[in-house]
Amino acid sequence: MIDFGLHNTNWKKMKTVKTLLLMMAIAIVMPSIAQDKEDATWPWDFPQGVKLKMDAGQTVLSPFTYYPSSLEKGKPLEEAILIFYDTTVKEVGEEKSVLNNYGKVVEMPNSLIIPLPKSAKAKKGDVLLTWWQSGSGLQRAIVVDDKNPKEPKVCYLDMRWPDNPESPTLTEKRKGETLKPGTFAVLKDGQWQSGAQVAIKKDNEWLKATLVHVDGDKVLVLGFASKIMAYDKADVRLIPFKEKIKVGDKVWATWVSTYRPGYVVTAVDELTGHVFVKRENSSSVESMSIADVTKVLE
Repeated sequence: MIDFGLHNTNWKKMKTVKTLLLMMAIAIVMPSIAQDKEDATWPWDFPQGVKLKMDAGQTVLSPFTYYPSSLEKGKPLEEAILIFYDTTVKEVGEEKSVLNNYGKVVEMPNSLIIPLPKSAKAKKGDVLLTWWQSGSGLQRAIVVDDKNPKEPKVCYLDMRWPDNPESPTLTEKRKGETLKPGTFAVLKDGQWQSGAQVAIKKDNEWLKATLVHVDGDKVLVLGFASKIMAYDKADVRLIPFKEKIKVGDKVWATWVSTYRPGYVVTAVDELTGHVFVKRENSSSVESMSIADVTKVLE
């Protein structure tokens, strides 16, 4: 009986020690687990917080409905469709800011917010970052009338333009649409600014995308099917909007999600920012925006 009592006492002590060790292990691991869970909501190799120059009430572009919805559903963000729409700023933060979605408050990482200047002016031929103002969604547009530089008339570049007078598309019908003041940014060739057209070298292909933000040697882009992706800046090339392209030039043109060689220019419409191309040894002509045709990838 005495031996049994000693054995029981030792067993209880061992159990207590094991319990304490387990609790210590949990205490050490839990912060790591919490951090991993937090990081899992931001899968891109790019900081959530970037420095933004914006004020309360300013117009911005952001996936302010798609991003929170994807988080709530637990959907992997790298697979989520994140369409950028227009909204306004309510509060500005260092890492995240609060947006006012028509009365609904939404907190967004700064890296998924693109501010638009309050009082930008545009001239004829300028390419602008804006949204389809009689519809929705991020758009680049070319100015076709600058009589009022703060409210320019534009032709959208990121919408399909088959150029069929007998069956005009929305893009053609919206030619000359007037933008509201404070709702656009002027894009400059050679500058790493939000809205720039880029090509990313990946697996021997050039992927097409729209630049969202740059931070050091990393870039965040809006790619095919409105997917957000992060890349090394060294693998990214700016595609100029004001490239000198003329009839007869051999160019790269976009096909689905990539730029591909083997196209020849058949016509250029400088006013609307469109280039007509055909595959070599083909008679079928396609209309593309100036963002989708280039010689810089040669």
